[in-house]
Amino acid sequence: MNRLLKTALGCALLLLTILATADPGRADDRNRLRRIDVRPRSGFTRLMLKLDREPAYTLTPLAGNRVRVTLRDTDGARWKRLRSYSDPNIAGCAVARRRGDLLVTVGVKGDPRGVRAIAMPGVAALTLDVGSRLAPSRTSPFAQGRDGIKVGVEQLVSRFDPPVKSDIPFVPTDRRVLQKVLTPEEVDIVLAGEAALYRGQGSEAERIFAPIVTVQSPVKALAYYRLGEARTMLQKYGEALRDFREGEKLLPEFLAQSPGTAFAYADAVVRSGDLEGGRRMLGRLIASLADKKFAPVLLVRLADILSRQGKEMAAEAIYRTVAENFPDNKAKWQARMKLADRKFMTIEPATFRGLVDEYLEINRNSDFSLREESLFKAALLTALFGEAPDGFALVSEYEKKFSRGTYISVARGMREELIVPMVRVLIQAKDFPALITLAQENRDYLGRCIADPDFVRSLVIAFADQGRFSEEAELFSYLAGKDWSAPQAPELYRRIIEAAERTGDIPLLENSADNFLRRFPDHPLAQGYRERVAALDYSRGNLPKVAARLAPLLTGKGRPDDVESYYILGKSLESAGNKKDAERAMILFLSELRQRGGTSELAPDAHYVAASARLARGDRKGAMELLRAGSTAAPEAQRDPFLYKMGEIARLEGRNDEAAGHFKAVADKGKDPVWQQMAAQALADMELKKKLATQVKLSK
Repeated sequence: MNRLLKTALGCALLLLTILATADPGRADDRNRLRRIDVRPRSGFTRLMLKLDREPAYTLTPLAGNRVRVTLRDTDGARWKRLRSYSDPNIAGCAVARRRGDLLVTVGVKGDPRGVRAIAMPGVAALTLDVGSRLAPSRTSPFAQGRDGIKVGVEQLVSRFDPPVKSDIPFVPTDRRVLQKVLTPEEVDIVLAGEAALYRGQGSEAERIFAPIVTVQSPVKALAYYRLGEARTMLQKYGEALRDFREGEKLLPEFLAQSPGTAFAYADAVVRSGDLEGGRRMLGRLIASLADKKFAPVLLVRLADILSRQGKEMAAEAIYRTVAENFPDNKAKWQARMKLADRKFMTIEPATFRGLVDEYLEINRNSDFSLREESLFKAALLTALFGEAPDGFALVSEYEKKFSRGTYISVARGMREELIVPMVRVLIQAKDFPALITLAQENRDYLGRCIADPDFVRSLVIAFADQGRFSEEAELFSYLAGKDWSAPQAPELYRRIIEAAERTGDIPLLENSADNFLRRFPDHPLAQGYRERVAALDYSRGNLPKVAARLAPLLTGKGRPDDVESYYILGKSLESAGNKKDAERAMILFLSELRQRGGTSELAPDAHYVAASARLARGDRKGAMELLRAGSTAAPEAQRDPFLYKMGEIARLEGRNDEAAGHFKAVADKGKDPVWQQMAAQALADMELKKKLATQVKLSK
């Protein structure tokens, strides 16, 4: 009981602060601007706006180096004499009325960011200071090389506003109450929807309650409220606000019976832009729940709203009071988080460590909802100001503990940034084992490193120094498959193929070359890799695949890296029965060989294949030319086929003496018994035909 009383008394004291900052519009009479004093100071000009009561205001930057203070529910004179006022900081001050509000617009000379508004709780005045001296420094205090981390940090930390859990217990509708107005099946549907809300399954609850509000039902008001809660959970705040308002029209007293619903309603109002309306609703809710343990959590949320309204001092007062007076309540850590966040964007490199320690203490002592955020902010601060390895360690810890966390994509980018300076240090120190380990353990975070060609070269040197070529190929194969490695992917593939050749890993070589050709078919290295894998296919006897890979060589648009690629293409086409293209490939091979001034043991066979193709299409003269050239180029041991084929052609053309000479040369001096036997048989056939021809003439 004493603990409960302490909580109630603490909330009551805080409510005095809330009431002191309550909306003046709740009174019947409007506020009034009584006086504007202009006081030039050193480096800025101060405008003192004196009113009847504490003002409700908003501060808005305008185009044209102007700033506007909107005093809500306020009346006052036009102060025309200030329109022409000018000094080094201000270019006129105009006062106008609009729909019950008073607008004070000030022209700003110099840096338009140099504006601040100061309001004290319970004080009937507003101070507006204007001057370039007040503008935040444009020089970044962040550690050099951390540009990729600092982008968007301010917006993430100061404007990111995740869904708020009030800790108000969810109270389902009494089954007996529902049974009085609904069928048993309908009762089960409503309770299933509420059970989904209790479990945090907003989508399921929305699916159940959305149809109910479209029909006449005794629980239509309840369905609207529950639908609003579900959509708040799903961050559909505009739709949720409409649902709550429909429910309130039908059953306004329900909000007093269900404080959790009232909190969700107030939160939807705030997130839809009506800060003042949300603040009033939340203030009434806190007053009704002052004796509850979760009231301090609501106070923190109220302070958030005050802060967004520009009432920074009032908000900070609530945060500090909650942090100091509720040691056993999770609201203490929420308030300390808010106070820490207020220091975040103004922290200096010399003092950041204290704020990191504060976030880490919150991380150790708070509940799960704050542990993620506090650890992330500690990592973020260290990444911005601290040593790269320290920041890297905290970011890695965050990713390990919150692999599906709210900030995981940001953490990934931070890790990619931080690894860059770490890699540079290791490269400079020539600590090759550490460089290899760092790269292998963080291979998914090398996007920034891989953009620098020196990084790949340094890794190649490191792996070579350690003789770890298989590991090099494995790492580079993984990196080459990533989209972000595309600028360096050709070089990665080149290194993989070289490493595969050193280690004799033919499957890796072929797979890497095929991937390279698929991604970079027009790259200068593509033709060489295409020929290399085609040669491997040829050695395995996969001739159709060789023909498919090397067919572009016949277009004449490019020349092969290896002239023998023409030859294996010709042999592959010959095996497929495509003698026409086989002949063309062999002629290209022989021509390219002559142009390069080279020799090849394959040249005689190329002559023979091309001659056979010409003979097949009836070009005996062309075939004879190729056979003569092939016979001349072939070693003596390989001349038998050429001489025999030349004998066949001469015989077909009736030059029997020439044919007999070729056959006799093979039969008498040949080196291959098979060709010798065929030549001897050809000579015997010719002799027989000659005898038969003589006998025919004699018989006549």
